[in-house]
Amino acid sequence: MKKTGAVLVGSALSLVAGHAAASGFSVSYQSVSALGTAYAGAGVLSENASNQWYNPATLAGLKQAELSAAAHQVWVDTTFEADNDGSFAGLIPQSGVGPGDFEDVEPFVGSLFLAVPLSDMMTFGLGVNAPFGTKIEYEKNWGNSYLTPLGPITAGDLYSTESDLRTYNINPSLGVQLTDSLSVGLGLSYQRLDADIRNAATRLEGDDDSYGWNLGLTYSPDDNNHFGVAYRSKIEYDVEGDITFSQLGANLTNFQAGAPVVAAGTYEGEASIDLPASLQLSYAGDLSDRTQILMGVEWMEWSSLDKLEVESDQLAFNPTENFDWENTVRYSLGVRHAMNETTVLRAGVAKEESTQGTDNRSAISPDSDRVWLTLGAGFTPVENMTIDVGYAHIFVEDADINRADKGAQLKGTYELDADVIGAQLSYRF
Repeated sequence: MKKTGAVLVGSALSLVAGHAAASGFSVSYQSVSALGTAYAGAGVLSENASNQWYNPATLAGLKQAELSAAAHQVWVDTTFEADNDGSFAGLIPQSGVGPGDFEDVEPFVGSLFLAVPLSDMMTFGLGVNAPFGTKIEYEKNWGNSYLTPLGPITAGDLYSTESDLRTYNINPSLGVQLTDSLSVGLGLSYQRLDADIRNAATRLEGDDDSYGWNLGLTYSPDDNNHFGVAYRSKIEYDVEGDITFSQLGANLTNFQAGAPVVAAGTYEGEASIDLPASLQLSYAGDLSDRTQILMGVEWMEWSSLDKLEVESDQLAFNPTENFDWENTVRYSLGVRHAMNETTVLRAGVAKEESTQGTDNRSAISPDSDRVWLTLGAGFTPVENMTIDVGYAHIFVEDADINRADKGAQLKGTYELDADVIGAQLSYRF
């Protein structure tokens, strides 16, 4: 049996590797050259093969075969401060605060992009990357604590203890130059999802495969102004998998239901989830022969993540997680300056909206509004090789949470920020 269905309950809930770095649980860092300008202009420039991720039409601007390999190291600093006025089942007052907090997690993200011209007007591209993912671990006994008829319970443990979700994406695409000023691109994606999501009550694990598509165009009305637009489809998963109830999870479910409805054990189930579509607008304006002003807007359709319901013939109910997430927009502004023929400097700033609010914030995805500040540089030590480096600090607004849907009220504030460094090698042959 494919162990895939219920895992997506956790998958959508527990994506935090990118939470301090991107909206929802998307992973923005795919290109180090684009990181340097906070992704402004990423969908209109043809700096290297990695730009195809943001817009396949940029492939048409690459006239030489090229391989770009990028690596990002991420440090996420997250703490949680519980309030003192929570309740269990709306009746039992909070008895204290658990001692647990976050385990240190330092995710590493890599990507690989290839561009091969097929003719003077057409270039084939291939991308291998991880567009969604998370890795988060909590210490035991975190959050608001309660003395209950079921024994001592710490609320945070019921919402998340450990989450590990990874996606693997293979994206062949084609860029075609139709005229001197207009190029178009089209791509297809095969995507695989692996997840293992845990809390003190349940464990969700599984995997699935699905497909999507992307398209884009670039247009230059004159020599100094360049525009790009690109759309990436949502990825629809219909999966089968397992959900495991611990003894505490079974006891708590039966307590909330007022009758025995589940026993501890593992159950097969089915679930569906849509990973969001996105729309990207890019602009590059030539201020001089060496300097460009860059702008970008990225919209993501997180409202497609309304709820996740696990259906199982082996259960008397359908475990359901409600999200009600909102669509998000990231606004980026950057500058690119060529010092000389071998050195490029970059800087950028971006503001990104949150998918969530206080009442629907997920303990396994503590998303909040954020601001990116980025710096980068590119060096060409030899004619056929470029090395790009980049750094970003991400300021994330404090994120309040007030959830009681698992019986024990989780009420408090997350404090988050993140640092990202990246290095990328592009080799032309």
